[in-house]
Amino acid sequence: MTVKNLLIIIFVSLFFFSCTEDTDITVPRNLQEYITATSNTDLGNVIACAASASGNTNLSYIFYYPEAGATDIRYYEADSLNIDNQDFSKYRRKNLTKTAVFGGKLERFARSGDNENWCLVTYMLDGELHKSNPIRLKNETKPTSWTNAVTIKFPETLKPTFTWSDFGVTDNAIYFEVISEKEDDTFVSGTYTLDKIFTYFDTTNVVNNINVPLTPVNLVADTEYLFTMMAVSKDNWVNTVIQESFITRNLEEYLDFNATKTIEKATAFGASSSGSTSLSYIYYNPLVGASDMRYYETDNLAVDETDLSNYRRKKITDQATFDGALRRYSRTDTNDSWCIVTFIIDDKLYKSDPIKIKIQTRPTEWLTDITIETSERLMPKFTWLDGTFVENVKYLQVVTDKEDNFLSGTFTEEKTFQYYVDANVIDKINLETPADLIFDAEYKITVMGLSADNWVNLVIQKTFTVE
Repeated sequence: MTVKNLLIIIFVSLFFFSCTEDTDITVPRNLQEYITATSNTDLGNVIACAASASGNTNLSYIFYYPEAGATDIRYYEADSLNIDNQDFSKYRRKNLTKTAVFGGKLERFARSGDNENWCLVTYMLDGELHKSNPIRLKNETKPTSWTNAVTIKFPETLKPTFTWSDFGVTDNAIYFEVISEKEDDTFVSGTYTLDKIFTYFDTTNVVNNINVPLTPVNLVADTEYLFTMMAVSKDNWVNTVIQESFITRNLEEYLDFNATKTIEKATAFGASSSGSTSLSYIYYNPLVGASDMRYYETDNLAVDETDLSNYRRKKITDQATFDGALRRYSRTDTNDSWCIVTFIIDDKLYKSDPIKIKIQTRPTEWLTDITIETSERLMPKFTWLDGTFVENVKYLQVVTDKEDNFLSGTFTEEKTFQYYVDANVIDKINLETPADLIFDAEYKITVMGLSADNWVNLVIQKTFTVE
C-alpha cells in the first residue's frame, strides 16, 4: 500500500467518524458535555421513575413518558452512588434495551445488575434537550413490591373508584395510575394523585396527567381493563406496583341487559385443589349449545350473596374435565368468596346458585377410601363415608374408563351408588344411558360431597377393575 493510499484511507475514516451521529458509545462523553454541546438552556422535564422487577432484584425497569415527537432517547447512569446527583459530569450513557408498555404510551429500559446507582433519561424534542430528574435505584435495599391488593368499587358502571394502601411504606410522594385495555394493552388514561384514591374519570384530586386529549374516552361495558398503580418516592423510586384487572358491568346489570332471555338454573360447584390453599376449581355442567360462558365473583364473603350487584365478572382459565362432561375454571386466589357461573343457549340464560368458595376456612379433603361391592356382574356398588366435615347434602359420582372417557355422572343424597341403577339417583349429567362396563377392564370413580352452599368438602377418587 502506498503512502498516498494510506493517507486517503485515514482522511476518509476521520471524515466518516466526524460526520457519524454522536452516540456517546463510540465517542465517550459524560452527560454534562452532552448538555453543553446541545447549547440548550431549557432542560424540559422528562417524566421517569424506576422499579425492580417482580421477585427479581437483579432486573430493574426505568419507565419514562416519551412526549409525541421525542427522538434520540438515552439512558445515563452515574459512576457511583456516592456523588452529588446534580453533578451531570458523573453520568455516562449506557446502551440498554427499551420496550413499549401500555400500548407505547410509556416505554421502559431494562437494566440488569444488582448494584444500586443514580440514573436518568434524556431525549430531544423540537430541537431541545429534555432530561428527567435523577432516579435513585434501590433494587437491593428497597425492592419494589408487586401486588394486586386494591379495592375497586363501582358507584357508576363506567366510573370505577380505586382505593389502595401504602402497605407500611412511609416515603411515597405521589401515585401514578394507568388504565389500559387488558387484551391488547391499549392505553386509556394516565394520572397522578397525591391521595390513595382515584375515580375514573374524576379530576378532582388529579395533580397531573399524560392524557392526550386531556379527557380520555369512556370505558366500555363488559370490557376487561387493567388498573396499574405505581407509588413513587421523592427520588423517583417505585416502592409499590399494584396491578389488577376489572370488567365493567356487574352480574345484575348483565341480567338486566339480557332481560328478554328466560333464566334457567345451571349446575355448578367449587372445590380446592388437593393440598392447595390458593388453587380452586369451579366446576359446571356445560349443556349442549352453551356459549358465552362467564365467571362472576364477589370481593369477599362479607356481602349478601343474593345481591347480584355484588358480583363482578372475571376472566380466568376454563377447560374441559371428565372428557368434557364438566368444565372447570381454575381460580388462583387465597381469599374466600362467593361466585356464580353463567352461560347462554339460544334464548335462555343459565345461572348457577351462589357457590361459597372456602379454600381457607374449609379446604376440600381428597381421599381414596371407598367400598366396592361386586355381587352383581358388571354393576359394582360403591359405598363411602363422609370425611372430616359431615355437612354434605348430596354427592356426585363420575365414572370414567382407563382413558378418562366419561361414562356416567349422577347425583345421590345417600352415600351409596350402584352403576347402571337409578333407584336413588336424584339428578344426572349423562345425556345418554351409560355404556355397559367390560369384564376385567380398569375404571375410575370420583365421588364429590357437596354442601348446601355448593362447596365440595370431600373428593374420593379410586381406580377399580370390573368383576
